[in-house]
Amino acid sequence: MHNILRFINFFLVVVAFLSFPLKSAMAHSLHLFAQYDGNAIVGKAYYSDMTPAAQTYIRAYLQAADESQVEIIEGKTDTLGYFSLPALPPSALGNRRYTVVIEGMEGHRATTLAYHLTASSEVSSQGELLLIREEIAQLRDKIYLRDILGGIGYILGFFGVWALLQKKLRQKQKRFDDKSPQPFNKDKY
Repeated sequence: MHNILRFINFFLVVVAFLSFPLKSAMAHSLHLFAQYDGNAIVGKAYYSDMTPAAQTYIRAYLQAADESQVEIIEGKTDTLGYFSLPALPPSALGNRRYTVVIEGMEGHRATTLAYHLTASSEVSSQGELLLIREEIAQLRDKIYLRDILGGIGYILGFFGVWALLQKKLRQKQKRFDDKSPQPFNKDKY
């Protein structure tokens, strides 16, 4: 009976902990996407709760011939998390690529490659493509209810396996205790 009460208490503590909103803890996950159109590196930085990483320093690095990164541009995001950094012309890049890095508060950091845009007749402006990339990135980085429920399911599953193993060990111990020789009790005979 005592073990059942311990199990119920532990389960209630876990449920109480998981029921509190973890929004402030999730707000520190920093995300970033960037693209390069031949004139500038543009993109957006945001936290996992979709608030913009406003007024945050951002750096662009160019891949050197020996695969190291050389910092060439530094800037800051605007109040909506967008940034635009001047870039080298495509002829000066060769086959090297830009890496964009943002460092937020409390040491959080996000890194991405700036995708190079090519001219296309299907997309009428760079702004439209930036909006499409932004929506894709936000959908990819958003935390869904199914993710939360899946995490809770994993926790409960591990706890269930642990409880099953504990039960089996107790049953094995009880069988061992039942089979062990009992001391002679002369009052019994």
